[in-house]
Amino acid sequence: MRVRVSGFLMAALAVASFEGTTMACHTCQKTPCVLAPVVMPAYQCVTEMVPYTVYKQRKRIEFETVTETIMVKVADTHYVERQRCVNRPVWDTNYVQREVSICRPVHETTVVNQQYTVCKPVSTTHQVTEICMQPSTSLVNVPVVAKKCGHTVACGCQTVAQTTFTPVPMVKNVVETHMVSETMTRQVPVTTTHMVRENKIETVPIRTCRIVPEIVTDRIPVVTFHCEPKTVTRQIPHPVCETVAETCYKPVKRMVPVVYAPAPAPIAAPAPSTQAASSQQG
Repeated sequence: MRVRVSGFLMAALAVASFEGTTMACHTCQKTPCVLAPVVMPAYQCVTEMVPYTVYKQRKRIEFETVTETIMVKVADTHYVERQRCVNRPVWDTNYVQREVSICRPVHETTVVNQQYTVCKPVSTTHQVTEICMQPSTSLVNVPVVAKKCGHTVACGCQTVAQTTFTPVPMVKNVVETHMVSETMTRQVPVTTTHMVRENKIETVPIRTCRIVPEIVTDRIPVVTFHCEPKTVTRQIPHPVCETVAETCYKPVKRMVPVVYAPAPAPIAAPAPSTQAASSQQG
C-alpha cells in the first residue's frame, strides 16, 4: 500500500500562490497583476508504505487416529431359586342366627271434638232524626230608585226572587255493625305413638382368622463379571510447529518532482453593443 500526500501539498501551494497574487494586486493596483509570480519548489516529500515479509513460528493441533484393543468388564446375571416358609393369614366367615328383641313404633290416629270461638259481624238498623235546612223561594216587591247624573229621576217597585232556608226534621236509617262471638265445635285428628316389643331372628357373620404355612420360591439374582476384548478408535491431539509468512508495512519518505496543472486561458471582455452607443449619444 502506498500513501501519497502530493495532493495535499499541491492544494497548500495553490492557496499560497493565490494569497501572493492577491497581495500583488493590492500592491500594484492593476488588473491583471504585473508582479512576477512566486517560484514554487520543484520537489515534494512523499511518504510511502513499503511492504516487507516476516516469518513467524506458530503451533497448530493435529489429531492422530489410534486403534487399540482394551479389556471391557461384562456382567453376567443368573438366577438361583430358593424356597422359604411364609405364614399367611386366612380369614373364614361363619354365619350364626340369633334372636334379637326390637321395639317397633305403632301410630294410632283418633278424632277429638274441639271447641273454638268465631267472631261474626252483626248489623242493626235504627232511625235517627236530623234537622236539615230546606231552601224555599218566594217573590218579594223591593223599592227601586233610578238616578241619573247624581239626581233622583223616578221611584218605583221591582219584584225579586228571594230564597230562604227553613229547618225541616228528617228521619234517617243508620246501620251499625258489631262483632258477636260464637262458640263452634270441630273434629281434629290426634295421632298417638306407642312402642311394641318384637322378637326377630337375624343372621350375623362371624369372621375368624387362622395362620396357614406356605412355601414360597424366590429367584435371587447372582451377578458375575468377566473381561472381553474390545477394539476402540480414538483421536489423540498433538501440537505441530509451522512457519507462517506475514506481510507488514513500514513508512518510507522520498522526494518526488512536482507536476503543475496548466493555467486556464484568460476570458476576453464582451464588446459594447451598438444600441448602448446610440443611447449614450442621444
